[in-house]
Amino acid sequence: MDEAKKIGITTIALTGKDGGKMAKKADIVLNVPTDSTPRVQETHLVILHTLCELVDTILFNKKN
Repeated sequence: MDEAKKIGITTIALTGKDGGKMAKKADIVLNVPTDSTPRVQETHLVILHTLCELVDTILFNKKN
C-alpha cells in the first residue's frame, strides 16, 4: 500500500473484521465486518467475481 501510494496508484483493500492496518491505508475499503474467516472469504469471492464481470462489461463490452 505504501509503495502504491508513493507512485500515485489508487488502492483497494478487501478486508475482514475491523479492516486492520490495511483499511487505514487504502483509498477504497471493501470490508466484511465479521470474525468468521469463511464468511469473509465467501464474500470476497463474490466481490472479486463482480469486479471481473464489471471489467469485462465496461472495458471489453462483453455481456454475459
